[in-house]
Amino acid sequence: MNTARQTALQVLNRCFRDSAWSSQTIDREAKTLDERDRALVTHLVLGVLQNATLLDMEIDAFLQSKKTPDLPVRNILRLGAFQLLFSDKIPPRAAVYESVQLCKDSGFSSAAGLVNAVLRKIADTGLLPTDDLSVLYSHPKWFVERMIERRGREFTEALLKANNTEAPLNYHDAFAPGEQYVQDAAAYTAVEMAEPKPGMKVLDACSAPGGKAFTSAVMMHNSGSILACDLHEKKLRLIREGAQRLGISIISAQCEDASVYDSGKKEAFDLVIADVPCSGFGVIRKKPEIRFRTEEQIRNLPAVQKRIAENVAGYVKPGGKLLYATCTIFKEENEEIAHSINGFEILKEKTFWPHIDGTDGFYACVLRKC
Repeated sequence: MNTARQTALQVLNRCFRDSAWSSQTIDREAKTLDERDRALVTHLVLGVLQNATLLDMEIDAFLQSKKTPDLPVRNILRLGAFQLLFSDKIPPRAAVYESVQLCKDSGFSSAAGLVNAVLRKIADTGLLPTDDLSVLYSHPKWFVERMIERRGREFTEALLKANNTEAPLNYHDAFAPGEQYVQDAAAYTAVEMAEPKPGMKVLDACSAPGGKAFTSAVMMHNSGSILACDLHEKKLRLIREGAQRLGISIISAQCEDASVYDSGKKEAFDLVIADVPCSGFGVIRKKPEIRFRTEEQIRNLPAVQKRIAENVAGYVKPGGKLLYATCTIFKEENEEIAHSINGFEILKEKTFWPHIDGTDGFYACVLRKC
């Protein structure tokens, strides 16, 4: 059976090589470990992902060869450097020794000397100074520059610092005795802003894993109807199982592309929730690998979001409401989309910030159909 550090290395290799999600990969790779070792795997993996750019600066400063190490060796160095610089529970000597041993145990004995030399220098030198926020907080340079341009350096640094902290877990009660579900306070507040009421007919157009549908059902006292849709059939199981566990009977789940018009839904709902696919730059605390996304990878999202928003707007009854929401903080995906929806007036609007609101970065806009 693999050790915690071997498992952490496997997870990091998959994250950096295959763009795998860290949380899902940890769950899969660490399932045979005991609770203490699983916690160590999570601590090491998230710590490396949150600080990858800074760790690489430290490592590269002490590499004598210009040839960059292979990815697994690079990740062993990142694991060791993280333990030396950010983990006060692991003695420096142990961090270096365990990293060298990890090299040998993982089939990279030839790199053991390099790992030993680099990590010893990092242990002796400590954190190197830098005033580059993108390096210091390991966020994309383009993201940092965009935020500084729009919000200023002080605001941006506070946001980056918050992004590198642990996200709080918010538990909410449902109807089944003793059963709860997890939903960030920003997403919960967004549903509150839309004011779902008992007896309403609600559509959650991009629902999985179902949190907003669950919250709507609770606020509706399990009275009325909620149609929870998602593009992927396999995700609907999460919604159905969640509703059953929570004692919610008014939710039905249906596979549907929210960007394709369904004439059977024309002006059929009192409230439509459109939590559209987005860049995710508001949930970096929970999904640290999002920070590796490029501008090119997210450039086409606003067009998709606008298509979905305009489509599901046609499902709202006259006088009914549309909740447009994202878990990102870019105006191109938020205000510029919500404000462009024709035939609606804006009732409420809020951008949530991790360093200000203590929530995910999130945007919510409630509109009423004229």
